[in-house]
Amino acid sequence: MAGYGHGSVTGIDERTLGRIDLLLFDADYPSAADAVDDSWRVAVLAADPRVRADRDRARAHAVQAANARRDPSTRRVRDASSLHRALLAVALVLAVVAAGLVMPSRAGLGGSGLGLQQTMLPAGVAAMLALALLWWLEPLRAAGALWGSRLPAVLHLACAALWLLAAAVALLLRWGEIDAQQPLPVTTGLILLVTAGTLALALWHRARRADRSGRQSGIVRVTGGLTDARDGVAVFFALDEWWRVAGPAAMATGEARVRRVRIEALARLRLAGVISVVDEQFAALDPPPVRWRERRR
Repeated sequence: MAGYGHGSVTGIDERTLGRIDLLLFDADYPSAADAVDDSWRVAVLAADPRVRADRDRARAHAVQAANARRDPSTRRVRDASSLHRALLAVALVLAVVAAGLVMPSRAGLGGSGLGLQQTMLPAGVAAMLALALLWWLEPLRAAGALWGSRLPAVLHLACAALWLLAAAVALLLRWGEIDAQQPLPVTTGLILLVTAGTLALALWHRARRADRSGRQSGIVRVTGGLTDARDGVAVFFALDEWWRVAGPAAMATGEARVRRVRIEALARLRLAGVISVVDEQFAALDPPPVRWRERRR
């Protein structure tokens, strides 16, 4: 859903604003009433990243427990953590470094300025490491758990194009720089770079199919990972139990901050055209929910 990401109306810090935007971006509310009802839940999750992490763990545990009842040998359900997002950043940095080591500096593409003899092998290794991380993180990306719909499959295509372009530059424009007596490091690096680019194309094809089949975002992500969709009721029940404690606890320890964050969420919903100005004004006067529960629609 587009339209989020505007400035703060209450002076909330940028990290909190980013968390609000991420939660709202994938929401796809069917009506203004649903958006207003969900704004308290969004505010609690965005106000404290530890609460959101706890909720994600509760969701993963509920899905795992439901799957285990069907099949005790089922694989553990993974949910994204700060470590996964940090590894994604590492993968993207390595992807750029791999190409930058090969591109000639005079092309203005951030080249290293070193000879191909010294940079080709590190470039190939960096590309393969980036590919390994992207491949490992793909299930979380496809589930929308890393950065929601803001992380499309085209990310893998971009990496593939970057690496294959760098390989073409090395082969067609810089091959004369290699030491004919010691070609192994350069040829090994080139093979690694081309292999990484080719496998990234395959990963993009797989990721595109996953996106076409329906990104697990918003409430659909709640039951993502279930081996039997009928267990969704049990997952929602478990999360309702978590919210029954977490919602009042959040208000008891930081009600003023939660209210400020909710004002930001409402403002963003209004700017995105999800709710009207009147909806926003009336919603700002609402008391906290009596019954905290996971969003159903």
